[in-house]
Amino acid sequence: MLRPIALIAFAFAAPVTAQSALPPGIWTNNEDVYFAEEEGREKAEWVALEVNDAGQWRGVDAFGEAQGEWSSAAIPGLTPREGGGWQIGESELRLSRPMSCWVSVRKFAGKPDGSTDWTFANKLEIFDQGGRVTVPGEGIAPDVTIRVRNVTWAAGSRNKPSLVLYVHKDDPVRAESYSWASPDASLVGVNLRWVQASCSRVDT
Repeated sequence: MLRPIALIAFAFAAPVTAQSALPPGIWTNNEDVYFAEEEGREKAEWVALEVNDAGQWRGVDAFGEAQGEWSSAAIPGLTPREGGGWQIGESELRLSRPMSCWVSVRKFAGKPDGSTDWTFANKLEIFDQGGRVTVPGEGIAPDVTIRVRNVTWAAGSRNKPSLVLYVHKDDPVRAESYSWASPDASLVGVNLRWVQASCSRVDT
């Protein structure tokens, strides 16, 4: 029979599986990575994990595309975070919330009557912890990528947490512009006159 101390040691040594730890959804360390250098911490590699209802997990990229097969094994480096939550190494993971977006981009050429013509794409799935969606212009309009973050600012910042929608055109890092709303807002949108976009929370 194991002594209590041995049981405690075994519990801490046991691997943490996605099923026993992470609720279903997409988890990322986006905000931890974003502000690491500003807070004087070592910057971790960007990580995104998708966990399904069966407790299996796989890596995904910022566009939500799978980067491997589903696994039932323990997530490497996953441990409980002091004060609650989860981390990989020392990089905090956050559960994203899914959103559905539409994007409309002004075409290079107007309509025959001279009025402005627009593309329109809807039902675009994205997640709010650094997720991205690209809308190809297919030669008739600029290619546009939107990105969503639920931002908690660096320690010491006077900025308030915000749900932020970014619009990218030619630069995947620096946005053309962005808009923001309350972090618990059900919708965030932007209108730059040449592109309009809106993202709404999806109930799960």
